[in-house]
Amino acid sequence: MIRAIIFDLYGVLAINGWQAFKAEHFSEREDVWDQVFQMGRQVDAGLIDYAELIQFTARVSGETEGLVRHQLEHTVVNAELLDFIHAELRGRYRLGVLSNASSDEVIKRIFTPKQKALFDVIMLSHHVGTTKPDIRMYGAVSEELGVGPSDCVFIDDQKRHVDGAHAAGMHALVYTDVARLKDKLTLLVD
Repeated sequence: MIRAIIFDLYGVLAINGWQAFKAEHFSEREDVWDQVFQMGRQVDAGLIDYAELIQFTARVSGETEGLVRHQLEHTVVNAELLDFIHAELRGRYRLGVLSNASSDEVIKRIFTPKQKALFDVIMLSHHVGTTKPDIRMYGAVSEELGVGPSDCVFIDDQKRHVDGAHAAGMHALVYTDVARLKDKLTLLVD
């Protein structure tokens, strides 16, 4: 029985300019992108400083640190999804956020206090000291929600993170848009 629904932040609950920046600067340079990506994971796990990621990315992209920071931090909420969560899920399920994020400041920048209050638990990678798809991330959030992994549905836009949730014993869905998510959740929870 599904008792909790857990959402990824970037690419699901919030949309940022980082993906467009990646496509513009690294689509032909996967080896360089991999270096940026690995540094980002280290930042998310709290192992290196955020400024190092910005400086490195600016250097390898040829852009200014200000532009890199703006692209990384220019994030808006997925209002349609938050409306669905508020209208259809809040009160029926325990709700969580599980994100590879290096600071609690990202939550303050993205959500209003009312939006943040929709969620019972917000678990960020720096709280755990590792990043998705490490199964410890999924275990930490389900424990904090007070439900077993098999009673959770995890929703992420990246298949490897969905695969990590499956490995941790959760139900999991790849997010593409709100309409498809509604259909997939209906099949899973009814």
